[in-house]
Amino acid sequence: MQRQASEPDDLVPPMERSHWVAFAGILLMVSALFNLLTGFVAIFNHGYYSKVYSQGNRLLILNYTAWGWIFVAIGIVMAVLSLGVLVGSRGARLGAIGLAAFSLIAQMIFLPVYPWWSVFTMLVSLLVIYGLLAEPKHVHGARV
Repeated sequence: MQRQASEPDDLVPPMERSHWVAFAGILLMVSALFNLLTGFVAIFNHGYYSKVYSQGNRLLILNYTAWGWIFVAIGIVMAVLSLGVLVGSRGARLGAIGLAAFSLIAQMIFLPVYPWWSVFTMLVSLLVIYGLLAEPKHVHGARV
């Protein structure tokens, strides 16, 4: 018995999305909120970080206020990119990988000040990078 081509089973199924990508999009939003929180604390509470780390309030070239503005900008862009990742934009995924990597490295600056918060934020960034780069076994060819 032959099946007709018009039967629904013969249609090509739509591209499945990875659950890791959805998870990474949600974690990217969480990471954006963490970066916004870190940035706003550095901007508006000048003594918060300098109480612990009193080396002239200097971090690599910039002070805590400058790094606060950098983290706020990163957090805003990450929040927008997380929406793009959840929608399925390839450009948003590539940008999110880059910003998550930058956030991972930038959190090392705050490591001597608040190590547990920095390590936790770095772990979230690592999960975002993994979730956006991992190819699920059931969806072949779905790489970034």
